[in-house]
Amino acid sequence: MISKIHIRWFYAIGLLYLALCLVCFSFEFYYIAALPLVPLFLYVLFHHTDKLILLLALLTPLSVPIKDIGGGIGLSLPTEPLILLLFGGVLFKLFSGKTFDKRVLTNPIVVVALLNMAWLYITTITSTQPLVSFKYSLSYTWYVVVFLLLLSHFFKKKQTITVFIWLFSIATLVLTLYTLKNHAAEGFTRLYAYTAMRPFLPDHGMYAAAISFCIPPMLVMGIFGRKMRMTWFGILAALTVGIIITLGVVFSFTRASWLSLVVAIGVFALLMAKVKFKTVVTVGVSLLGLFLVFQSLIFSELARNKQDSDDDIGSHLQSFSNVSTDPSNLERLNRWSCVYRMFLDRPVMGFGPGTYTYEYGSYQLPHEMTIISTNSGDLGNVHSEYLRPFAESGFIGGLLFVCLVLAVLQQGFKVYYEITDFRLKGLVLGALLGLTTYFIHGFLNNYSEFDKIAVPMWGFISIIVACRVYHLKDQNDGENQPA
Repeated sequence: MISKIHIRWFYAIGLLYLALCLVCFSFEFYYIAALPLVPLFLYVLFHHTDKLILLLALLTPLSVPIKDIGGGIGLSLPTEPLILLLFGGVLFKLFSGKTFDKRVLTNPIVVVALLNMAWLYITTITSTQPLVSFKYSLSYTWYVVVFLLLLSHFFKKKQTITVFIWLFSIATLVLTLYTLKNHAAEGFTRLYAYTAMRPFLPDHGMYAAAISFCIPPMLVMGIFGRKMRMTWFGILAALTVGIIITLGVVFSFTRASWLSLVVAIGVFALLMAKVKFKTVVTVGVSLLGLFLVFQSLIFSELARNKQDSDDDIGSHLQSFSNVSTDPSNLERLNRWSCVYRMFLDRPVMGFGPGTYTYEYGSYQLPHEMTIISTNSGDLGNVHSEYLRPFAESGFIGGLLFVCLVLAVLQQGFKVYYEITDFRLKGLVLGALLGLTTYFIHGFLNNYSEFDKIAVPMWGFISIIVACRVYHLKDQNDGENQPA
């Protein structure tokens, strides 16, 4: 039974809260009304952390970015405050003596990610703008800690992997339908495709990159659903979601995402043919070598293409290789040239994480600038995940990012070939192909510091790590058990 003392405390706290609300409301401070939710949230944070991460998977595609909440700090609501709280909770547990699984910490992907994190903080010390670099490095840290290290722990449960993918994909479907509805009202014109997804995303490039993550896992479930022991309803739902999101990418007029889906299909064919990852790397390096040898001839041929961006999808696709008149392509080359000159100036430490946007303006050459260039260097970034770290973190930073991508692909190929549970095999295939879409898109754009990209990217990488560390090991242990 509840004692009279407890009842008195209950009423005393209730009256105190009511009085506090009346005082705060008189000063138009209404947030105090949410105070009772704080203990509830803290309880969920520490006792149902997995549910909170799954909630983030659902909220991320529909989060709204706020450019400046004060002090020049941008924030994506409601996801980034929740991620920060999760990150704080993880740090609290680490200081309390908890540790991550050593098998996760020694996985090649995680090792490279942590080395990259350490190098980001080292180059933050020598940064031209330490505060900017520290914010960038901290952002990288909380995504790695929450969505790689912590999430891989919860992916011990196979069902959690499926739920994570479905929640993110369902929210992405809502985002896609919202964008298609806005776009249809304007006749699916190319110019309106650049803003139809607002306020959820700032531009069509990030939108297409974000929703492309979901296409492979949904189509894999739709095609291989019976082998994955899915119901017919689940198969039909996955196919429907995959097709609608594919239409979203098509009508985004984002050429980088179109290319990324084509390459993902190519990687799918390689996996079906059981081609070894070493062979893929060898062919890739050979093609890169041929490009470098014949680059003058290649650019000479590309210069003949005069097709600019267009409302017609076929013509817009042809403009992909136009490096003579298309402003978007020419500006991209301008930004890449700036990276090269910045790298030559500071090849070891770079200018500091996150500083490219503020530093590249003075490295532009007049004859390379376009109608969309700016002397202040305040419109966009480097347009390449692979080149950006060379300017910001030097040669070591650039090499570490390339190693991270190669480690993810190598581990993804290995897990897919070795795992026998077809349900997990399908999930790994979907995650690997989803990551492939962004790794290809990353040659032409860079969005990995934004939640819309970081959450699915690190979440899908976590799927590969968890399957490698836990499920593949469990499978091998089972096979080694005596009959």
